[in-house]
Amino acid sequence: MWFAWCAEHVEDVPALTDALLSRDERDHMHGYRSAEAAVRYVVTRALVRSVLAERLHRAPADIVLSRTSAGKPVLDDSLHFNITHSGDLVLLAVSAAGPVGVDVERRRRVPRVAALEARWLTGQERSDFNRLRALGIDASDAFLRVWSLKEARLKALGVGIVGASTAPVQDVEALPLDDLLSSLTREGEDPQYVGAIAFA
Repeated sequence: MWFAWCAEHVEDVPALTDALLSRDERDHMHGYRSAEAAVRYVVTRALVRSVLAERLHRAPADIVLSRTSAGKPVLDDSLHFNITHSGDLVLLAVSAAGPVGVDVERRRRVPRVAALEARWLTGQERSDFNRLRALGIDASDAFLRVWSLKEARLKALGVGIVGASTAPVQDVEALPLDDLLSSLTREGEDPQYVGAIAFA
């Protein structure tokens, strides 16, 4: 896994764009109206291209990326990767063993947690949510932790949240995964993010 903090690379955007992004990505970057969104896009694409280029021994701009019908970015090679971002943090997971999914969520207040829980969580996920609540974890934090696990598993399957209804619940819940809460916490600080990585 690799990560980047977008705010730390604002000044690097022109150099990253010139050195690492493809022509299409450069054109896409100029379409953003928000400077913050443009920075996040460049940092994300630069992280993906630099890491994959090193693993594949190619120039970053020569990495050919495509998307599945569900919109998941993929390589034509045997190397699997997945990217996620929330707030200022970008995470990249790479696996040579098989499909991988990663999700990160900035800790925040989540409106209408009960409605979201009822609408989107499976029976097992609701049990996980209730277990966290019983431990004294705030409803928003508990939901985001369970949500990140769900998203990572769905992304590993290549369907994402929009395709959740097409993925059998038992297949989703059977995927091995790791909770990244401790990995996303800087020493001595309260965790600002929760996340998970899953393997299909």
